[in-house]
Amino acid sequence: MAPGVQITSDSDLDVVLEEFKIKQARRNSTGPKYTCSISGCNESFKRLDQLDRHEYHHTGIKKHACSYEGCDKTYSIVTHLKRHLRSTHERPEEPQKTVKCSLPQCDKMFISTSNMTRHLREAHECPREYECRFCSLKFRQKMKLRRHEIVRHTQQFPFRCEKCKRGFYQQWQQESHQRSCRLYSCPQCEQQFEKWTLYTKHCRETLHGRERHKCEHCDKNYDKPSALSAHIAAKHPANAESTFSCTEPGCNRSYSYERNLRQHILTSHTGRRFECLAVNCQRCFSSAQNLSKHLQRDHTAKERQPAKKKQTLDTNANGVPATTRKRRRDAGKSARSQLSKLACVVLDKEVDKQVRLRQPSALTSVAKELQEKQDEEMELERLLEHTLEDDC
Repeated sequence: MAPGVQITSDSDLDVVLEEFKIKQARRNSTGPKYTCSISGCNESFKRLDQLDRHEYHHTGIKKHACSYEGCDKTYSIVTHLKRHLRSTHERPEEPQKTVKCSLPQCDKMFISTSNMTRHLREAHECPREYECRFCSLKFRQKMKLRRHEIVRHTQQFPFRCEKCKRGFYQQWQQESHQRSCRLYSCPQCEQQFEKWTLYTKHCRETLHGRERHKCEHCDKNYDKPSALSAHIAAKHPANAESTFSCTEPGCNRSYSYERNLRQHILTSHTGRRFECLAVNCQRCFSSAQNLSKHLQRDHTAKERQPAKKKQTLDTNANGVPATTRKRRRDAGKSARSQLSKLACVVLDKEVDKQVRLRQPSALTSVAKELQEKQDEEMELERLLEHTLEDDC
């Protein structure tokens, strides 16, 4: 029973007598009194603080907590908890650190001479050092030495995760890891991975773990059917399901991608060219991509600036010299289709391009949209007329 608790029944008296017998047996015994409670460890000790220190090396859990409200201090050794209670909670007033370390170069202060003497012995006179059994490194704490020997040399972890068999040198680390441990198993081999990124990398390298779409004409594999279709259209056009042919008279060109057909029409049939505006360069290209490559390859950053047009000697009606303006790259071409301008509608950029190319599908969809808008306006007019008649 706890000290200071009154005995009020026979059961309380039996408890007190039992505790007294246990303590008396420990006092009279000459061998170890305290045995480690960790399974698989049969170490025993004569003192309770030695057992606490030993079990803390197993678990890493400080099991002795302060019972005072508002104090969250915890200790691995019960004697340290008792010292905390005496110095912090059971003193009549706040203790003052009045004893300075006897060494002039040390400015640490202590509550008592005994604390200063212990500090002097451990920190200055003969600091404890624990040497590694496998190398020349030394450590001030046994916990750090044990961790070093396990991680760097023996790999004999006392605790391992039941799922991934990962090793830990303290029990609380193993318990914390095991709560969130998740393994990703490859369905086509026996390998397991702790991280999703490692699993996906393994799948990419070995073609395991997911359904792959293999090309019938070569050894390429793809994750998605769309990627396989794009590969066949680009690398095996004769076997592609569909091709895009030019509809201009006398032109029999065909392409695997619709964007290539549009580019062909712009450059071959509408006369569109991309002119290099660098100084002293008048080269033209069939696409903006080719023009960009030309600028990066053949011109410096200064040369890529557009050439400035010289002023002419022509004058306007007022006698003021006129200057020639740089020709717009889209001069002569409407940024919007005539249909969208006349109908006062704003079309999507891609749809507007299709309308300018007179593609039947785009024209049909726009006409349908205009008809729906017209029907809505007529319905609003009818509602307005009925409203005015009701008011009258």
